[in-house]
Amino acid sequence: MSPDKTEITASLLRADEEDILLNFMKAYLDNWEKFRKYWDWRKSNKPDSCGETAVIAKEGDNIIGSVGIVPARLNFSNPDVKVSWQQDSLVAPAGRGKGIGKRLVNRGGEGWDLVMAKGTSETMYGLRKKLDFIDVPNSDYLLTIVKPRLAIRRFKQTLMEVGLFLYDTFRPVPHRDKCIDVREVETFDSTFDNLAEQASRAKGLRLIKDHGYLNWRYAKCPDRKYRIFRAGGQQARGAIVLNITGMDYEEGWIVDLICNPGDKDCAFTLIREGIGFFKKNKVFRIWSFATLPSSRKWLYRFGFVSTGRTPRFTFRVQGNIIDRRELISKGWDFWHGDGDIELYM
Repeated sequence: MSPDKTEITASLLRADEEDILLNFMKAYLDNWEKFRKYWDWRKSNKPDSCGETAVIAKEGDNIIGSVGIVPARLNFSNPDVKVSWQQDSLVAPAGRGKGIGKRLVNRGGEGWDLVMAKGTSETMYGLRKKLDFIDVPNSDYLLTIVKPRLAIRRFKQTLMEVGLFLYDTFRPVPHRDKCIDVREVETFDSTFDNLAEQASRAKGLRLIKDHGYLNWRYAKCPDRKYRIFRAGGQQARGAIVLNITGMDYEEGWIVDLICNPGDKDCAFTLIREGIGFFKKNKVFRIWSFATLPSSRKWLYRFGFVSTGRTPRFTFRVQGNIIDRRELISKGWDFWHGDGDIELYM
């Protein structure tokens, strides 16, 4: 190395480097205030949130890049499988074009058996694809139209919305099972732990969503007011998590649907409840993100269609503890509320 060049290193964040990292993010991240809230939210709610750390790239004593590392709990039969999300990738302008992004992604994957990323930029998505990350199947948003927006300047969009609205209007939808009690709640009770255990035994790869995780994710999330509708009596049978977004609060999101993947009656009842809620609140469009084929079929029954738009959900298998071919063939069961989506909405 020539004397005038400083070595660039990539390493796991030490406890005494956290303030330096936060100063770096504050200097270069447009949505710094949001980032800081969600960083504190994830770190202060262990073990339900699993916490967060980062891999940082340094040139001398200066941080010039970072990628967030968040552990995740998935329903692998082997409890030794270690899974993480990679989030919030950032490289300072002076560090770009030096291969720092590649080093951060690779260093961030060390020690993990499965690495996932969702909501990434086009640049980071392209980089991860070059580094053998694979697209999760069915990773596109689903959409249904409640009421077309008639705007002359958006003729093509209006025509599309009218078409989807008519498609939905004349399409028969499943009836609500009146025997299933549904009510709005503020939090998730401990009986959701039984539901999480049932789901973990069903076909498909999914996060373990016990009541502690669900309360952290949806009842304690900063700056969010999720609406939660619970199905079941003393024992929870399922729940649907909803959110209204947009400048004029015209966009509805089915953020999560928590139920046994084989309980179609409960799923239909909750989806119908959610759509009814959005109609009462006069939203124009309802979005969802669901990767499990059976979940997508449920939504198709209510007039949702695939949009082709994607949050670029990818994964990479590390080491030999997971069979990559088997993982690709599994049904991935992820929803919009899975992973670090808050900064990308």
